[in-house]
Amino acid sequence: MKKALEAVWAGQRSFEKAWRRMLAALAVGLLTACGGGGDSNVEVDAAAISAANAVAPPVTPPTVAPPEEPPPTVPSEKKTRWATTWQAAMYANRLQNNDSDTVRVRIRTSVGGEGVRVRLSNVFGATTLRIDHASVALPDGSQPSDPTAIDLATRRVLTFDGGKTLAEVPAGEELLSDPVAMTVPRLSDLMISLHFQGQVQYADMHMNAAVPLPGFYVVRNRDVAAEASLSAVAPAFETFNGVFHLSEVKVLAPEKTRVVVAVGESITAGYSAVGIQSPWPAVLSKLANGSGEPLGVGNAGISGNSMFNANNGPSLFDRFQRDVLSRDPTDIIILAGDNDLSKSSAADIIERYKYFIDLARFRKIRIHGGVNTPIGDIVGIDGNPVPTGYYTASNDAKWRQINDWIKTSGYFDGVIDFATVVGNPDRMPLGIATACYDPRSPIHLNTRGLDVMGTLAYDMLYARKVQPAEPCNALAFPPLPN
Repeated sequence: MKKALEAVWAGQRSFEKAWRRMLAALAVGLLTACGGGGDSNVEVDAAAISAANAVAPPVTPPTVAPPEEPPPTVPSEKKTRWATTWQAAMYANRLQNNDSDTVRVRIRTSVGGEGVRVRLSNVFGATTLRIDHASVALPDGSQPSDPTAIDLATRRVLTFDGGKTLAEVPAGEELLSDPVAMTVPRLSDLMISLHFQGQVQYADMHMNAAVPLPGFYVVRNRDVAAEASLSAVAPAFETFNGVFHLSEVKVLAPEKTRVVVAVGESITAGYSAVGIQSPWPAVLSKLANGSGEPLGVGNAGISGNSMFNANNGPSLFDRFQRDVLSRDPTDIIILAGDNDLSKSSAADIIERYKYFIDLARFRKIRIHGGVNTPIGDIVGIDGNPVPTGYYTASNDAKWRQINDWIKTSGYFDGVIDFATVVGNPDRMPLGIATACYDPRSPIHLNTRGLDVMGTLAYDMLYARKVQPAEPCNALAFPPLPN
């Protein structure tokens, strides 16, 4: 097993080392040419940002009247790391053909930083994706009613492949932008503007009307990516509850920053949440960053996802490297398996867990097991039973076997007992507590239940005893050790 894993990762480690050497050589060369000294301990990431801005400072497309000031360089003496501040797991869309669209995406950050990079995804595309204008900016706080308004003073043009304004993402691949210096606040909105050159298929997406996703605003057949407001120049812009072709945003954060990728199914993705700050990974982010503990959080949940088979997206087995490991987290929280209970044995599900754990351990990433939330029937608000649609005696037996293994096997670096804090201890088989289930889909949690889950994740990761605003049951919080 070890030799197989070493073969899988050898190519990636060689690529990462070569990339770092290239950035370091570029930065040192530029510093020397400008009279900079021979301090070989200059921080590579910070120097790379400084060098990238020196070679290709932000420029203003013709549609913007005042020229932009070059962004400040990141002080090289800072101890920093690139940290995921936002993420969406991509799956395939039905291919479309739209011409020369401008899009603006409004995402919510977790950790803040002094530099930014954006990852474009064309994993499911059939042709090369071309974006000729890409930029990031903070929203215009003086225009709260306009979700597309940006503060032009904060706008930074993005480049790719060492200074090109044209991003070309081959079919089946992703592309990370060059570093650019920018102050990105924690727990705040950030705007990404893109103009697609020619035809765009919108092949990669994360879209679900039941999940609170970023605002995605589209102007057809025009390049207005540099405008301060899309609504001012194109009142008929279109709005989508989701995201296309944008899979990750990174910031240059303090070196001590932890990065958690939460991976799983609909409960992790945020089904039933109200607002983009309500899924449990967002609650975890809010508690940590709001307490002065820098934490980057990526949400790699996909509704209906399977550990084994393609189902509303690639299987977790097929996407674990791309959506989790390649994001370079310090920690992984995995909450998966419920969607596989009817088709796979408990033993097979446990073996798949072990596979993911081995991959994480090989990369020296801590991996925490989330105890799967209850599948038993619900006691409804009116006191009558409400079926979840997932409970059978066979599924319940597998669910218990898997959760017992998660809690007692010792395979994980940590265990987060979601089932206990959101369950109804007075009803067996265990179901979600009456106060915390979603009446529209009783296998899922409402916003109150998701807040309890996010609070527990924070307590477990940071050894705290913060209490949720409204618990789901009267049991001790966090749960007492078994």
